[in-house]
Amino acid sequence: MKISFNSPETTRAWQAVNDGVMGGRSSGGPSFADGVMRFEGVINTNGGGFSSVRAGLQDGLLAGQSAIKMRVKSDGRGYKLTLRSDAFYRGRSVAFQAPLPQTPAGEWAEVTIDFLDLKPSVFGRPLRGPKFDPSKARQIGIILSDGLDGPFSLEVEWLKSCQS
Repeated sequence: MKISFNSPETTRAWQAVNDGVMGGRSSGGPSFADGVMRFEGVINTNGGGFSSVRAGLQDGLLAGQSAIKMRVKSDGRGYKLTLRSDAFYRGRSVAFQAPLPQTPAGEWAEVTIDFLDLKPSVFGRPLRGPKFDPSKARQIGIILSDGLDGPFSLEVEWLKSCQS
């Protein structure tokens, strides 16, 4: 799998999900220019405190893979990669998250997130339980929920699956 942001089909697939779904006041979402996705907005921890972007994946797209590599330009905040599969807990979809490795703010860098580092959670609360099964991946995303108020911006040139 390789996701780049050069086609309308790819860019239309990415949607924002912010804390407004639970009464929060954060804003954010994706914009696209020159083959880059910019995920930006403002986090407000009063009543919420997260912003995310997500896109669906074709069934089996990550089968046999063990990591996601990304080319990013960060503002230095604590972003996480999120993957979802067919795993549910008490009727809720389980999010498998791992932090994006810290990079120097404002500089392009390649980062790798190993699937073994993904931790299951529901609504941000950690779970003991299911492990991420790449063959059942159905959604990929990026979330910011670092507990800090204020503006944020993360640029992504591409994401691709790989062997770690």
